[in-house]
Amino acid sequence: MSGTVARAIAQFIVDEVGWEGDSAQLTDDYPLIDSGVLDSIGLLTIVAHLESKYGIAVDDVEIVPTNFGTLGGIERYVAGKQRADER
Repeated sequence: MSGTVARAIAQFIVDEVGWEGDSAQLTDDYPLIDSGVLDSIGLLTIVAHLESKYGIAVDDVEIVPTNFGTLGGIERYVAGKQRADER
């Protein structure tokens, strides 16, 4: 797993979303939505967590598989939002 955001989200999925697997199984490209790790409630839980922990605002139109389908996608999304907020 490449970054700290991805590792933190993997652990959050296990601890708070209720996925019963091990966080080590959640690789950067593991399909979170397609494999059933995240359902609609889990996805909204992740969104609320990202907004709170990383100080970003997630627009409804941004909640798409490209941004939230994998841990790598989530990490890239958060990094992009943080860069945009710095401008």
